[in-house]
Amino acid sequence: ASASEDKTVKLWNLDGSLLDTLEGHQDQVWGVSFSPDSKLIASASADKTVKLWHLDGTLLKTLEGHQDQVWGVSFSPDSKQIASASNDGTVKLWNRNGKLLKTLEGDNQEHNDAVNWVSFSPDGEMIASASSDGTVKLWNRDGKLLKTLEGHNGAVNWVSFSPDGTLIASASSDTTVNLWSRDGHLINTFKGHNDSVFGVSFSPDGKWLASASKDKTVILWNLDVDYLLRRGCAWLYDYWHHNRDAQRDQLCGF
Repeated sequence: ASASEDKTVKLWNLDGSLLDTLEGHQDQVWGVSFSPDSKLIASASADKTVKLWHLDGTLLKTLEGHQDQVWGVSFSPDSKQIASASNDGTVKLWNRNGKLLKTLEGDNQEHNDAVNWVSFSPDGEMIASASSDGTVKLWNRDGKLLKTLEGHNGAVNWVSFSPDGTLIASASSDTTVNLWSRDGHLINTFKGHNDSVFGVSFSPDGKWLASASKDKTVILWNLDVDYLLRRGCAWLYDYWHHNRDAQRDQLCGF
């Protein structure tokens, strides 16, 4: 499924043939997502709405409630809830029938700028929102703010959970990708792009991270712990070879 500035969503076969064109939005379509049970499609638009479609192209429901354009939309792993991210600075949770369940805001906990993307954790218990205010916020499904992740120096454009739900990756206009633990600790900052990073995704086995940038490149980052350990041990071996009085570390077997 593809989202376009021509106000449509197009469905394609894996061989590249066009299956259907979903028409109904009144402005650009910025995001589109399949439900995990493969029964629904959700589209997010600059017309301030989210639309739910059947796979045969039938429009089922229009979700209205945002005060500005909607940048992204995601389904929960059980396909029962939908989260939408909007330029109005909020995340809204809906059920699959289109009923608004909750707006993630209040008590000065909401984002201070546009929310660019939103993702559910694989277990469905946590929601991560990425904002132009430079932060990622972690929420539970009841709408309680759990943690605000601060570490970027620019808008955060995308956020993704690792397949096992233990890691979170955020892509930013500061040209970096940050890797966080599920409890909100910054693990690493990946630097290599020369312009804004707009997307980031984990491989299914969780060992690789791919980032997409305005600099026209995609970078693959190796998250394999064994690989990183081997690289680290090789560096330590070289260091100890030239600094024989340095303390040894049994982790690498030296």
